[in-house]
Parts: sequence; C-alpha cells; structure tokens
Amino acid sequence: MRALKDGLDRDSTDTLAAPLRIAMHLGFLLLPTVGALRAITTSDTPKALAITTAALLVTVYALGAERAMRRPSRRADGTLDLQLPAGGWVMAVTVVWMGTTIVSAAFVWVAFPLFFLVLFALPRVTRVIALAIVAIWAILTPLLAHEQWALGIGEIMGPMVGAVFSLIAHAVYRRLLRESDRNRRLLAQLREAQQDLADSERRKGVVEERQRLAQDLHDTLAQGLNSIVMQSRAAAAVHPGAATELDGIENTARENLAEARRIVRDLADRAGESTLEQSLRTVIAAAERQPGAPGLELRVDGSARELEPAQIETLHRGAQSLVANVLRHARAERCVLTLAWWEDRVSLDVADDGIGFDPATVTTRAASGNGPERADGGDGLRLLRRRLASADGTVSIDSASGEGTTVGLVLPLEPAAGLETTAPAEPRAPAAPHAAVEPRAAVEPRAAAVPEEAP
Repeated sequence: MRALKDGLDRDSTDTLAAPLRIAMHLGFLLLPTVGALRAITTSDTPKALAITTAALLVTVYALGAERAMRRPSRRADGTLDLQLPAGGWVMAVTVVWMGTTIVSAAFVWVAFPLFFLVLFALPRVTRVIALAIVAIWAILTPLLAHEQWALGIGEIMGPMVGAVFSLIAHAVYRRLLRESDRNRRLLAQLREAQQDLADSERRKGVVEERQRLAQDLHDTLAQGLNSIVMQSRAAAAVHPGAATELDGIENTARENLAEARRIVRDLADRAGESTLEQSLRTVIAAAERQPGAPGLELRVDGSARELEPAQIETLHRGAQSLVANVLRHARAERCVLTLAWWEDRVSLDVADDGIGFDPATVTTRAASGNGPERADGGDGLRLLRRRLASADGTVSIDSASGEGTTVGLVLPLEPAAGLETTAPAEPRAPAAPHAAVEPRAAVEPRAAAVPEEAP
C-alpha cells in the first residue's frame, strides 16, 4: 500500500516532467538528423562532415541524458529532479552545437530545444546568460557559416521569438511543478493527519474496551466468586461434617476472587493510561503497596515517542513480571527501572541489588522442568523471551551470585522522519546492576531471582 501511495505521489509531478524529457530527447535526436540532411542537400557541406557533426552533437547530449537518468527522480528535499543533463554537459552540448552551426547553418534549428535545456538545467543567473548567448549565436549563424552576407527579418525574429517563448513556457512550467510539489506535500500531511486520527481512535477504542472488560468482570466473575465464598460459609455452618471440604471450596474461591479483583483493578488502572511511562509508574505504585517492598525508582532517558498500544502492553507486562520476581526472590533493598528512548528502539532495564543468580543454570533447569523454578510455576524466562520475540524485541540478563540482577528489554521502533530525539549519548547493553543500583553493605543469601511467568 505504501508503494502504491508513493507511486501516486511521484505520478503527480512525473506526468509533468516526463513530457519535457521526451521532448528534449526527441529534439536532440531529430533536429541534428534533419540538419545533417539539409546540410548535405542544400549546401556544399561534405556528407561525411555533416553526418559526423550531427553524430557528435547527439552523442554528447545522449551521454549527459543517460547519466542524468541514473539520478533519483527526487532530490534530498523531496522536490522533483527533471533528470536532464547536468550543467557541465549542457555547456558541452552548447559548445558542440555552436561548432555544428559553423559547419552548416542548417543546424541552427537545434537552438529551440537548447533554449529549454539551458533554462531547465542551469542555475538561475547562468540560465538567462546562456539563453541570450544561444539566441544571439542563432541569429548570427548564417553569417558565421558564410552562407549569407546580410540578415533578413526572419533570421533575426525567429531566434528572438523562440527565446522569448521558451522563457515564458519555462516560467509557466516551473510554476506548475512547484504547485505539484506543494500539493504532494499537502497530501502527505493530510495522510499523516488521517493516520494520527486513526491511531487516536484506536487508542480510544482500547481504553473503552478495557473499561468494559473491567466492568463485566466485576459484575459477573467477581460477584459470582464472592457468592461462592458466602454460600460455602453458610453451608459449613449447616453441615459441620463437610466443613473441611467446604473450607477448601471457600479458600479456592477466595483466591480466585482476589485474582479477579486484581485483574479488574489492573484493567481500570491501565484504561486511562496513554504512555509507557504512566504504565510503568502504575507498576511501581502497585509494587510499593506490597509488604516488604524494596525502594523502587523509575528513571527516563531521552525524548519519549508515541508507541502502539501493543508495544506499551508488551513492556508493561514485562515490567510487571520482573518487578514481581524482585519482590518474591531478590530480597533487594533497591530496584531501579530505567526507560531509555533511542532513535530506532526503546529499552527498559530492571536492576536490583539482590544476591543475583546464574542465568545459564536457571535457563537449563527451566527447560528441563526440574528445579525450584518449575515448583514455583515459573518458566517465566522462556515466556518473557517469547513475549518480546512476538513484538520483534529481545531480552538480555546480566547477573551473578551476590551482585544483583539486571534484565534488559528492547523493542525496535520505526525511525521518526524529521523528529529530533534526545537519546542517551550512545547505545549500550543493559547496565550492570551496580551501575544502576547502589550495592548494599552486606549481601544476604537468597534464592535466584528468576523472571516469573508473565501475566
């Protein structure tokens, strides 16, 4: 679809440029040929000299035109390149044409496409001077070729009228090209505004859907589980013999009710969020409410970029999982989340000052299904990598026993055209734990901090 739109953008101005190029190419192919035939048939010009002269003029122009066609159709500023021979080639064509007119005045007609060529291919000041030189030379051609000893009104007015007409046509054509480029830029801005509006509507839809889901879960699942808790209590009072079984039902329903309320709260909190930073602050606020939570901090480097809701969700869930593991396993006193914005990616580092672990050992045990990670319902490292991989992201772990843990999450971004971002000085790998978190005076032994299963 993008290729089709770009093609339409190019067509809007290329339809103006293509006829000009074709007219130039035909003019410099046909008029030298006609000039050579007239020189042979109407004057004493030797046949070989006339053909060689015409061939030289066509060759010089063709070399410049072929090289010009290899240039991009648009310049760096987005404006159209007519893909005509460069200034040096135009000057060479002009000099060769002057030489052909000395051989025979029949080549004077090449001046008419040459008028347009110097006007479109040369800089602003040079083009007017070159146009005047070509016009004067065309007027004097019969004298220079020694075919006439005086100039008639036709020999004077013909080149002059041709030069004036070329100047007017050049001004009109340039105006059309500028208007076409302006319309192309306006169309691009309109499409960008439409895309922004569509993105805004999509985010609004996501917010409304989250609110609806939160309300539905609260009104149905949470209320149903709450009823099970109340009914199991009442049944235990009526049937003491089944108290153990009813207590089990009540405990299971209570646990699921707490989980349902957590999901409802999470959906409600996330519904009003529009940025990744807000999402991460929600994660930190929820963690700080937990008993024994370490000191949590969010650091932001670089200028924030707008993300897709799915990208925000990916990093939000990853941060939830990693912070939960710090609370459960790290026994850390501090945990720092570092959000860094780069030109082509966004990264999130979660670093704690806990006792660390051996990532290779944890990965092996999780893959084999043995070890405490499985007992805890873990396997979170594999799931975390899978979550990031589904968004074309990566997960990296830097940890060692007694030295804390840093887990880095990276998601790629499309480079923002024309957007200046203030990013950290240079790309880096996830910082070592001690670089982001001050180490504790004493380190207590603990179980390794392993990313739990992402929610």
